[in-house]
Amino acid sequence: MKKILLSSMLLIGSLFANTLSEIKEKGILRIGVWEEQPPFSQLIEGSFSGFEIDFANEIAKNLFGEKKGKIEFIGLEVVDREKFLMKNKVDLVIATFTITDERLKKVDFSLPYFSTNQGILTKKDNNVQKIADLRGKKIIVEDGALGQLFFKSKGFETVVCHNSNQCYKMLKEGAGDAYANDNVIVLAYPVIDRDVEVNIKNLGESDFFGIGVSKGNKELLDFVNNTLIKLSKEGFFRKSFKNTIDPFYKGTAEQKYFLLEDIYKIFG
Repeated sequence: MKKILLSSMLLIGSLFANTLSEIKEKGILRIGVWEEQPPFSQLIEGSFSGFEIDFANEIAKNLFGEKKGKIEFIGLEVVDREKFLMKNKVDLVIATFTITDERLKKVDFSLPYFSTNQGILTKKDNNVQKIADLRGKKIIVEDGALGQLFFKSKGFETVVCHNSNQCYKMLKEGAGDAYANDNVIVLAYPVIDRDVEVNIKNLGESDFFGIGVSKGNKELLDFVNNTLIKLSKEGFFRKSFKNTIDPFYKGTAEQKYFLLEDIYKIFG
């Protein structure tokens, strides 16, 4: 029964999703993004900025060309990403959206554009050096994120938060003993707070961010993939990394560990 229900939901989502042609005709591209996830995306005084916002703007520029068109940025939380695509609340999701087999059952993904691993943020006073030091401790994780799945599968007690800033505050306030998330996210906090650290930086296998698209919306997905290849050839990702991510991390996040330009070379 559950499989039938999920299949029906996916079919409805693909039927009502806006096609590439419809988006061009309407002149509006709806993109789900973070409101509080610098340097990828953040909302300040009514304006979005960050690495993924630069990326979104380039996609819209390639989509609309000289014709009038605009992006409608829609703020979301972790649990909204698949749901917003399936309910046609957004056309794309660009929000550090990790490609997984489970998510691919519900939505489609573009080619990957960023690599990451799990990292663990802790207070220096706790002296956490390895994963074994966290046994018996509470791990703060975002609801629906890979960190939650990883630590639950390993038998750890988890405490749920809804965005990275809330998770960080919970760690500082003692609601948990560690905050687990993509390394590129948790590495930001020691830059601004000398009382926290990330000694566990590359936990588990590498994961990859992709752009989320409604299941079966092939025309839009093909356009996004072709745009990714084009932007990589133009050096967009290196330039945006240098302008957004590098300054944020004060040079501590090396692009060779995160960007995937070598992969794009196979497309000629």
